[in-house]
Amino acid sequence: MQQVSKTSGNNRRMTLRDFIRLIMAFFLCLVVLSLYQNIRLYIAGVIDGIFTKSLLLLIVHHIGFTALIGLFIAFVFNYIEGKKAGLGLKVTAVLFLFILIIEGLLIEFYVSNYEILGAGLLEVYNSRTTVTALIFSLLLLIPAMAGLFFLFYKVTAKIYGTISRMYPFTIVLFSLFLATLTSDKKPVNENKLQYLAYSIADDVFDFNKYVGEEEYPLLHSYVPDKSLLPHFNLMEEKPNLVFIVVEGLGSDFVGNRAIYRGFTPFLDSLQEESLYWTNYLSNAGESYAALPCILGSLPFGEKGFTNSSDSPARQTIYGILKKSNYTTSFNYGGNSALNHLDKFLYEERVDFLLDNKGFGSEYLKQEEDAAGISLGYPDKELYKKWQEDHFSSDKPRLDVFFTLSSKKPFLIPQREAYLLKVDKILSQEEMAARPSKLVRKNKEVFASILYADSALKSFFSSYARNADYANTIFIITGSHNLTDLPMEDNLGRYRVPLLIYSPLLKKPAKISSLASHLDVVPSILGLLESRYDVTIPKEVAWLGNGLIHKGVFDSTKKVPLMRHNSNIQDFVKGNHFLSGGDLYSLDSELNLTDSDAPIVKQKVKENHKFFKAVNKYVVNNDKIIPASLTLFAQLKSDPSKEEMVW
Repeated sequence: MQQVSKTSGNNRRMTLRDFIRLIMAFFLCLVVLSLYQNIRLYIAGVIDGIFTKSLLLLIVHHIGFTALIGLFIAFVFNYIEGKKAGLGLKVTAVLFLFILIIEGLLIEFYVSNYEILGAGLLEVYNSRTTVTALIFSLLLLIPAMAGLFFLFYKVTAKIYGTISRMYPFTIVLFSLFLATLTSDKKPVNENKLQYLAYSIADDVFDFNKYVGEEEYPLLHSYVPDKSLLPHFNLMEEKPNLVFIVVEGLGSDFVGNRAIYRGFTPFLDSLQEESLYWTNYLSNAGESYAALPCILGSLPFGEKGFTNSSDSPARQTIYGILKKSNYTTSFNYGGNSALNHLDKFLYEERVDFLLDNKGFGSEYLKQEEDAAGISLGYPDKELYKKWQEDHFSSDKPRLDVFFTLSSKKPFLIPQREAYLLKVDKILSQEEMAARPSKLVRKNKEVFASILYADSALKSFFSSYARNADYANTIFIITGSHNLTDLPMEDNLGRYRVPLLIYSPLLKKPAKISSLASHLDVVPSILGLLESRYDVTIPKEVAWLGNGLIHKGVFDSTKKVPLMRHNSNIQDFVKGNHFLSGGDLYSLDSELNLTDSDAPIVKQKVKENHKFFKAVNKYVVNNDKIIPASLTLFAQLKSDPSKEEMVW
């Protein structure tokens, strides 16, 4: 490192002393950002205090991050300073400031979305943050960080001498950093940029490839799942099926174990008359990615199945039931072209597609947000439109609904009336302090849940007047747990309810079997195939194996979980949950406890690694099923605009 401080002219060559002052200023700015994070989380009701153990751990982790960054930037400083006196300090100061701004943006995303950004960040960031919000954050961050950085650099000149004599203390700090390498890292106490860098590195240098001998590794003989049959008194005619996938409907809102009780009164009453799964998971943390899991028990690919560049051959409930004389429909109030969902439905030969292009002027769109964008038509308008278009048919029906009202920005119709209902529930329900505070801070979220529940009640009242109601099976679930509220743990975003309601049910029942969206198709088709002329291929490639099994856990059951694009870091095997490399044991209510079983951890990691390799291989290479098992001839080109209108 350059130690010479004299140069010709007025420029003084900067020394290690000056560089260390930059490092100290950088660290102090990180401490300020840590305080900002905890203040925001405290105000939102997420944490109980500002000065917590997590804050101390975060600061300690910042020490390690500062040491790491300082080590790398020191070489830049030394090289440039050797070329031109004073320039090295200026360049490295800009580098430190740039890193602080990135860390600040990542913290802002975290305190706004309760999620730490990892691989696939661009898609996630763009989907959660508007350009206006980004510009506003930068306008605040840049001057704030620049001012603090300059201030701390000036202040450190006065205390540098004291710190430079504290050599033994630096050993303590370094030892503390080494200890944090094996410490319990959580999103709240991690340096956000360090996590992002590690996540991207893992993704970029992931050379995990499928090298097995089987050309179609997911393909297996079809074994009928008749576990639902004892629960039904089926008629002679094939039943209608109605799937309702409610945006963001998590287990936090429904049932006796709900954290936020009272906001789904209709669903709470309906689950008492239904088959209700108490331990049920969505396989995806993003709404669009949940649909192929529910309708086809399909793998994710790298960016969600519908976003795969090619369209792999598959066997979904749409295709199988269409081949068995069902009339099929998909109903959505938003834009079905997003994430290429319309293309997926077209390839499934769905008979009727209703999206935002199919509503007339008599239907009211959801209010526009600050950017002038409307998500589409709210839930009540969606159900109303379907009911008005509904027609009697001599064919059984498969109708799928995908809602959007319980999605950010939560601009539901009659918003003020539903906000008043939230206040009323707060005054009547006995709720713990933390959930109560979160409800008060996020009333618009809970108002949207109330609206979605009310819309479902209206839909069921209307549907009950249809002649074929008595022979209809309703499957209701959530796309994923609402991520606009903080999760209790890493499994929280996947916990959703599953209700199967029908006049054909013998009696209601609560089912504790751990199941997921991937298990729906095998069980529903198994129920139909056991009594009706429903032709199912002799070989299938479904990831799920059925909704009901003995006990809570099946030791052979694997439940892959995709948090968001390019991020399949969560995985359930039996009664163990792997998340970000950490292993947890699951109890009978899916609560997590740390697991210290190294052999089990290694086996679960191997299962997870193998699934990721197979998932990428089968989707990228069209190796889910062979061509001989396809239900429809594969389309050679994308559908035209005329064809997409239907």
